[in-house]
Amino acid sequence: MSSFEAAGIQVTIDDETLREQVSDPAALASWCAQHPQDPRTVSYLRMLGRLDDAAIAGRLSLAADGLSPVMRAVRRTRYAQVLQWQGAFLAAEEQLDLAAEETGLEDPTSPSSMSVLAAVFQHRAKCRFEHAQAEHRDGMREAAARRWEAALEDARRALLMRERLGVADEGVITSSRQTLARLTRQDLAA
Repeated sequence: MSSFEAAGIQVTIDDETLREQVSDPAALASWCAQHPQDPRTVSYLRMLGRLDDAAIAGRLSLAADGLSPVMRAVRRTRYAQVLQWQGAFLAAEEQLDLAAEETGLEDPTSPSSMSVLAAVFQHRAKCRFEHAQAEHRDGMREAAARRWEAALEDARRALLMRERLGVADEGVITSSRQTLARLTRQDLAA
C-alpha cells in the first residue's frame, strides 16, 4: 500500500481498488472549505466522495484563464478522475487523452512535461482498470480484456517514464509500481 500527504493529511492508496483513502476526512473537508479556489480541491473533494462538488470545481478549474498547456493537463487529469469515480469512464478517458496531448504542446522533452505525461498515463491506467471491471461485471468479457491490456500498457509506460526521468520522488515511483502490480494480477472480478 502506498501513501502520501494531501493538505497535511495522510492518504493511502488501496492495493485492490487503487483508490485513495483519507485518514482524517473532517480535516480534509475543512481544508477544502478554506481553499475553494485551490485546484487541488478537485482531487480532495473526490477523495471525500463529494463527486458533484468535485465535478463543478474541476470544470471551474479548467475554465481559468492563462493556463499553460502542462497546467491545463494537470487540471484536466484531476477532472477526469472525478468522471472516473462517477462511472463516466468514456468521458474520463477522453479527458485523459486530451491531457496527454496537452503535455506535448510546450516542450515535450522537458522533465515537467514528461512527469505530467507519466501521471496522465498512470491515471488513465486506473480509469481503464475500473472501466474493464465494469465491463466484466456487465458480461462484456472481450471488451474488458482489451481495456485491461490497454490499462496494463499505460501502467508500464508510467512506471518506465518515472524510473527513467530521474526527477520523480520514490513515493510516485512506488505508486506506479503498485498500479502495475495490481494490473499484472489480471483479476477482473475484484
